[in-house]
Amino acid sequence: MNVRTVRTALVVATLALLVLLGGSGAAAGRTSTTQLPRFIWGAYIGDQFTGEQPPWDWNAVTAFQAKNTGGRHISALHWSVGTPWDHDFNYWRGALEIARNAGVISVVDMGTAKVPLRTITKGTYDTALQTWATEAAAWGQPLLIRFDFEMNGRWYSWGTRPSNQNTPADFVAAWRHVHRIFTTAGATNVLWAWCPNIDPYHQMTDMAKVYPGNNYVDWTCLDGYNFGKPWAGFTKLYSDSYHRVLQLAPNKPMLIGEMGSTERHGNKAHWIRDMFEALAKHFRHVRGLLWFDVFGPNVPGHPIDWPVETSKASSAAFKVGIGITLARFCHGLGGNAKAQCLGTAATP
Repeated sequence: MNVRTVRTALVVATLALLVLLGGSGAAAGRTSTTQLPRFIWGAYIGDQFTGEQPPWDWNAVTAFQAKNTGGRHISALHWSVGTPWDHDFNYWRGALEIARNAGVISVVDMGTAKVPLRTITKGTYDTALQTWATEAAAWGQPLLIRFDFEMNGRWYSWGTRPSNQNTPADFVAAWRHVHRIFTTAGATNVLWAWCPNIDPYHQMTDMAKVYPGNNYVDWTCLDGYNFGKPWAGFTKLYSDSYHRVLQLAPNKPMLIGEMGSTERHGNKAHWIRDMFEALAKHFRHVRGLLWFDVFGPNVPGHPIDWPVETSKASSAAFKVGIGITLARFCHGLGGNAKAQCLGTAATP
């Protein structure tokens, strides 16, 4: 289960240099043709560095990189755009341009708040969705959207557990409806990341029931945290859900959309080292990861101390781990292409 606070694009030169992953055809009901680098990585970065979250204050990204990555430049920034009927795309365009100008793709959360999903499918919000999609298409830069993430749980109003107002069928129908609006608008630069929560104890909605189908998903995705009680390593938390997603979509690249570990009740630095080792050995379908680098209000028994930099040892473990991971994915490249892939090239 995920507890969060509040909850772009690669520059042309970067796209030209990196080996690419792409979706299938872009006709209505098909996935996007937008292409991304071999491995995308970054974080949802809180306000602990500068008092303001990025992308609005890019100094927070620079501080995160200095603290946790050995100065390597992230390739993706995770943040939120709320609901598409509260603000249109152009409201966020300035923030998206900040990330794009830094050579970073935005991975944004888009939620539907308390709106019943069946009302979306009926077309109640089509005008706002069409505006958002048309403006995104006009912008034309790559953008990942995590639409109604963690839908297999019950903690968000768009959840699909029996205690929620929505069924799994409601979710699938709403996802497909929104996706069709974007493809009809020509927004093939938008990539769709389907992000259920990990379900190691089999307590949530069956992922198969909320999967929209291969023609409506570009990236699969998993969110999950080590809350520390009981302490659980990355493999224990993610393995069952990872294999379940592979059964549903074996040919889709996979993103770890939100992840983190507490410092309490265990060794966070060891957890991070084990996580990177597990990704290399047992989770080789994963093509991206986003750490949730945000402090949050404490839940009884579960302090929200997710940021990597809660200890020097944790920061050091992340620095080493991401370096090894990038070296694996960037193998075979040379010159500036390799520097771009490793995140060691100068920013644009």
